[in-house]
Amino acid sequence: MTEASARRGPDRIAVAGFSLTAFLLVLALLGSQLRHSAAAAPARRQAVIVRRIYVTTVVERVPAGVPAAPAKPTSVTQTVAAPSAPAQPAPVVTRTSGAKP
Repeated sequence: MTEASARRGPDRIAVAGFSLTAFLLVLALLGSQLRHSAAAAPARRQAVIVRRIYVTTVVERVPAGVPAAPAKPTSVTQTVAAPSAPAQPAPVVTRTSGAKP
């Protein structure tokens, strides 16, 4: 053996073995830390789902003296027909504040 071959250092198989050993050691260390941190964490509470139900009510006020119709479920349909003549506007009613009849 010459002096140059003696100074070369470890061969490729030894370097690969050391690298694999270091990688597995770091992986085991991180895995144990993860396991310990999961055990130390408090238990998570279960999620509570809230369902909101909106109820729509219709309040109908009937003026005094008008009989109320019996309450029964109805469906609403609408039919639009072409008007034969334009609708007449309602007559305008005015009052004066100071005049007495």
